[in-house]
Amino acid sequence: MKIDYAFWWSEFNWKMYDAATIMFDDNQNDLRALPKSVRLQLLMTLSTVWSTVFSVWVFETIYSMSYGWGGLVIGHLLAIIATYYTFHSFKNVKEKNKKFGVTVDSYDECYDYLEKVDKSK
Repeated sequence: MKIDYAFWWSEFNWKMYDAATIMFDDNQNDLRALPKSVRLQLLMTLSTVWSTVFSVWVFETIYSMSYGWGGLVIGHLLAIIATYYTFHSFKNVKEKNKKFGVTVDSYDECYDYLEKVDKSK
């Protein structure tokens, strides 16, 4: 049985996109009534809480827990900020492209476009 890595990779990408959409898209987020800065602050606070829980659970000594907790918190905060910035950048590009009449609404449209480009060569 052969594993289709391209398929599973595209599925993983779409799951990550769905997760980012739920967290950062104003139309789908349950916290959409809150300002964006408050939502970002809430995500950072939750990452700190869960990093603390994980550190207390996994690390055995206070010394290792302090380094582990610091690394987890910094890593989570950087990941949240990077994801937020990336998603915001993609959203800005999509809005700019709408002004020029270019829209890509699905993954299949990207494949169709790339197939057309390949066939025209």
